[in-house]
This record gives sequence, C-alpha cells and structure tokens, in this order.
Amino acid sequence: MSETNLAHANLEFEKQSDASLQSAEELRRSPEVQAKVERIGQANTYIPLDRDTELFDWLDDQRDAKLCGYVTSATGSGLLKACQLYRTQYVKRRGTLLEIPATVIYAEIDQHGGPTDLYCSILEEIGHPLAHVGTLRDLRSRAWGTLKGYGVKILIIGNADYLTLEAFNELIDVFTKMRIPVILVGTYYLGDNILERKSLPYVRVHDSFLESYEFPNLTEEEVIEVVNDWEEKFLPESRLNLTQIESVVSYLRLKSGGLIEPLYDLLRKIAILKIDEPDFELNQYNLTKRFGRRKEPKVKFKRKS
Repeated sequence: MSETNLAHANLEFEKQSDASLQSAEELRRSPEVQAKVERIGQANTYIPLDRDTELFDWLDDQRDAKLCGYVTSATGSGLLKACQLYRTQYVKRRGTLLEIPATVIYAEIDQHGGPTDLYCSILEEIGHPLAHVGTLRDLRSRAWGTLKGYGVKILIIGNADYLTLEAFNELIDVFTKMRIPVILVGTYYLGDNILERKSLPYVRVHDSFLESYEFPNLTEEEVIEVVNDWEEKFLPESRLNLTQIESVVSYLRLKSGGLIEPLYDLLRKIAILKIDEPDFELNQYNLTKRFGRRKEPKVKFKRKS
C-alpha cells in the first residue's frame, strides 16, 4: 500500500472511531446530560481556608526576616494552589507579563529539575521573552537581573522534590548573593528524605533551609466548607446537600484523607453518579458500597478536627 493510500486509510479509521465513540456516548447519555457531565468533569476550583491564612502569615514572616525555608504536605493537599493564591495577593499580571514591582515570584519545577530547568521556570513565570534561550550562564544572568529589576522579595519554588543538587546550589546562591529568601515547596519526601541526606554535598543544602512549615490536611469543619463551596459553584440549581446527610462528611474526609484534591475528585464522581442515576440515595452505606474499591491516600494527620 502506498503512503498516500495508507494515510487515507488511517484517516478513515480515525473518522469511524470518532463516530463510534460519539455513538457510544449518545447511547449512554443524551447530549444535554452529557454536557452536564462534561461540565462537572472539568470543574476546577480552590477555596482559601484558615490554613491558607496561617501559611501566608508564615511566608510573610520568612520574607520580612529574609529567611529561607521549606513547606511540605501530602500530594493533593492543595499546597501548590495555595502558593499561587499567595502570589496573586502581591503581584498583578498584565497579559503574560508581571507588573513591576513583583515582590513574590512562584515558579513550579518540571521533572529533571536541573539549573537550566530552574531558571527557565522562573523566567517563564515572569513572562520573559527569552525564557528558554541561551546557555546556563545566559539564563542565570538573565534570571538574576530580572529578579532584581522586578524587586522580588521572596522566591517560592513549587515541586521542589524534582530539584537536583546543582539546582539547590543555584538557589542557595540566589539567597546568599542577592538576599532573596527562597522557599522550597514539595511533598513530605522533600523534608524527610532530600533535605536530610547525609552525603557531604547535601550538608550545604540542609543548613540553608532550616525553617520548615507543614501545610495541614483538612479538618472536618473545613471539609464542610469545601463541599458547600463546590456545590454552590458547580451545582447551583441541583445541590446535593451532602453536608446535611448523616455521616457523609466523615466518610468524605476519611476517603479523601483530608486532602482537597481527592475530595474534589469524589465530589465530581458523586455528582455524575447522581446525574446518571437520579434515584440513587445518597448515604454513607450506598457511597461506601459504590466507592469501596477506591484506595485512601497515604497522608499524615496532625491537626485535630
């Protein structure tokens, strides 16, 4: 078969697959119901709570005292979104660029977080047009100059678990030479393993980040706030009133591990379940039976509800 015929055959196969998929969706739900399900599936939000205010106060103290440190939490706690929210309180964005002064910079690291990835993330967050151009020396010079020019007073690095030793040392140099405090943000692995490594090269890293903060899981009262907020935003005309059902709040906290992202996952599943099965009775027994195979997150609990 020629390349032209092969391409044509592949195109026809894709069209048939798309048509089959569309037919399967139409058999399962009407277009109106499917639209509701897709809207629920794309629901993405975050509600600031007392724990966020406490974190922000700690970050303010670190910024004022010019102290480096690190913040840890379980995966799915909402910590990264909280850091983004903290940044928005101090920095305004005009299009892709940050307005000057930008006293708080928050940049997230992708995997393989070496020095080049670090500076690219910082420059990309600021909106620099040459965020991915040049050698490490070029990126370092560009990032340092930009941090100084924007009047940055604190640099927060999300997904710090991904950083390499070389990238950690770059951040230490940012602090020691520019006096900009650096806050590392990551999972418990960051604080319990990476920063506690006994090898000699990591002694400098350990001793540069002595201040720590643990972002807590949700209390039962906070679960109620999150659930009510989510229903109000995404189910304004068909609220489930989950917080009014006996034992359901305790079940949601247990099944989500007190983590806001797994809790949002559960709320989406419950809302779609109720759309597909309007007669489904929402109670702890039925939810446990329906979602019993879902594993519970591995988390730490420190605060009492």
